[in-house]
Amino acid sequence: MPAHHPKWFPGLAITYTCASSWKLHRALRGRPGISWVPASIAHLRRSVLGVPAVFASGRLVLLDPVSPEDVEALSSGSSAGPLTAGEALQNFVAGVLYNQALLSLVVLHGSFSPIAEDRELVEVLTRARFKGRPEAAEEAAEELADGGRAMFEESYERAIKALAFGMARELYWLGLKPGDVDERFAAAWLLAKATVGRIGLQFPRPGVDKKTAADLAAVIEERGEAYLAKVEEEQKAIAADADFLSLFS
Repeated sequence: MPAHHPKWFPGLAITYTCASSWKLHRALRGRPGISWVPASIAHLRRSVLGVPAVFASGRLVLLDPVSPEDVEALSSGSSAGPLTAGEALQNFVAGVLYNQALLSLVVLHGSFSPIAEDRELVEVLTRARFKGRPEAAEEAAEELADGGRAMFEESYERAIKALAFGMARELYWLGLKPGDVDERFAAAWLLAKATVGRIGLQFPRPGVDKKTAADLAAVIEERGEAYLAKVEEEQKAIAADADFLSLFS
């Protein structure tokens, strides 16, 4: 970010394969005061487990989904506003569904509870930090601690479909086909996707629920070709945007 920009102007961590990052840059390109930064390993220390990630005043404020209006509100200092506990929980679920790292973790555990233990992530995912309403995050965290499994079960079908789309992106990069995915492939992929080293494994015995693996493989079998076509379309559009790609060179 240029030195003359005040520190509260938004900074966005992005990646070159991310359609959300690309769309956000396309909508905001040329706007003054916005810093675009390629995400790196160092961002993990700042709770960036997905992109785009938006910082203001040196703090992580938003993870995807992020709209151009969100960034403009931060730029103008107008993001603060009311936020009920119910709205905070809805935001939390949406944020997890958009985030493959967190989504794989909750699918592996069959509950939102593991994320509820990280209060910074709860503040960000609920949009309590964006809205300036930390008390809404506290209420949401309490609800998640007690009802994280029940809430996940309500969102299970959406979670499996969102996770399958994420798998399709990786099939695309590896040149694999939906027919390469069976239940064993899905289980191994999920266990690896949801963990960092051994962090994230269940106690007392790690494993992937057989129904979860079967459902994930079934979605890929049914929708995999359509998902791959969508991924190919978005990646070709990104590859044609020289201005966006120049941020990473």
